[in-house]
Amino acid sequence: MPLNPLAPVTDYQSMLNRIFWFTSAAAAVAVWVLRVNVPAIDAALARIDFAAELVGGKNVPGLGGCLLPALIVGITARVFCLHERISDWLKIREDFDVEVIIAELADRAGVDADSIGKPELRRARHQLMRQAFYPYVSGPHPAIDGHLVLQALDAWSWFWIGVVMTALFVAAGMALVACGVTVTGLQFIGWTLLAAVVCLPAAYGQCRRYAVAQVRTILDDPERAAEVREAFAELYHEQEDRRLAA
Repeated sequence: MPLNPLAPVTDYQSMLNRIFWFTSAAAAVAVWVLRVNVPAIDAALARIDFAAELVGGKNVPGLGGCLLPALIVGITARVFCLHERISDWLKIREDFDVEVIIAELADRAGVDADSIGKPELRRARHQLMRQAFYPYVSGPHPAIDGHLVLQALDAWSWFWIGVVMTALFVAAGMALVACGVTVTGLQFIGWTLLAAVVCLPAAYGQCRRYAVAQVRTILDDPERAAEVREAFAELYHEQEDRRLAA
């Protein structure tokens, strides 16, 4: 696993690694905030503290009690793909697939998506994405410009980092409130949500721009465009068959 979280994203795994490092860093900040404001938490974590000696002989105390819990959070989030769980709960990726990628594919391929309907598109989004999008943007040698694919992964990495950091800081704020540090907890939550309102839409917009660019590139090739239209036609016929069988 690369140790540089700012290293360029080279594939999906490197995107996950970047999310891991920033999740761990955000968890360390959250733990530090809890320790500063809740004596009981500080006392409990002080048992695993150690000090690091810097150049010049100065010591930085309290590292273990912050870093070890942060790494546990980071590893847990990596193993269980916390950003995907949050996405499933808030329907972030589902909405993006349907409202951006599938809608753009249908529009630019000349498909009448309204005849299929949004509920059916949502139900079959995995099928459509597997047939009409992923084959052209996945793998070490994607069918479209690989640099464009990496730019999209890079944009998604920063968006998911923002989502996970927001979740961790809100959770830390709620923990402060639960421990009786109400004002500080509410302030921490408020500043976190303000940052999320400002930053996340901008990051989401970047993801959208790269997705639209990918769709355009996919459909620039007549053969790929025909395959995309065939995927929508197959879905339409499946829907009609179910209606007739009902």
